[in-house]
Amino acid sequence: MPKFIAVHTLPVDETQFKTMMSETASTHKIPAGFNYKQTYCDFTGHKFFCDWEAPGKEALEQVFQTIGMPWDSIHLVKVFNPATGKLE
Repeated sequence: MPKFIAVHTLPVDETQFKTMMSETASTHKIPAGFNYKQTYCDFTGHKFFCDWEAPGKEALEQVFQTIGMPWDSIHLVKVFNPATGKLE
């Protein structure tokens, strides 16, 4: 499945972020065919980098629109495995 990094700018601190994510998860289910992996958080810069597997960029944009999550950009990425020297 294609992998994406979604970049978000959100003026929140750690407590607000946890609350926001908890409320989002309890209100909206991730559709079938999507896999939210994790978020890298830069609270000082208010930037959040979310790791997703999704059918496509446009489909992920539609999910963000549905749940009301603003985004700056979405990047199709590949993961480099240093142990094997391969892109996955």
